[in-house]
Amino acid sequence: MNAHRGEPKALFLSPDGNIYPDTLICSSILPAELNGKPCPYSQAGRIPEPLPLNPDDPNYSIDKGQPGDLCPPCAKQNLSNLGHWQGHDKQKFPQELLSLRLFKCRMWFWLVVPGLHEADPTKLVAQNGSDKESRRMEFSATKTKSACAN
Repeated sequence: MNAHRGEPKALFLSPDGNIYPDTLICSSILPAELNGKPCPYSQAGRIPEPLPLNPDDPNYSIDKGQPGDLCPPCAKQNLSNLGHWQGHDKQKFPQELLSLRLFKCRMWFWLVVPGLHEADPTKLVAQNGSDKESRRMEFSATKTKSACAN
């Protein structure tokens, strides 16, 4: 099984201007900060699927978003949309990513989830070419258990 196949579940924004898929960051192939070990919050070297935020979850924080908003369980904070940060430290992000929600993960990396837009954070829009339909994540207390502790 090759964990590095398929579409990225998240794109990590590096201070050097590069954009890396979750397979390279969460698995520790690239960041020296992880000391060659997979991120402790990853699932098989990938970012966990975004889940609806549940205010009854002990790990819930308004910093992550509003109840029902989709958020990766390993996110520490939602930082608005990526476009809000265009030009920060002279960085230029691709136009097609600017409407996506920007998160800071527990390892302090910036990331966006393809298809998760600031305009409707309760919906993850499918990214594969011909299928432009959206899928709604149902709010479920059983699904909102955080995969990682605060």
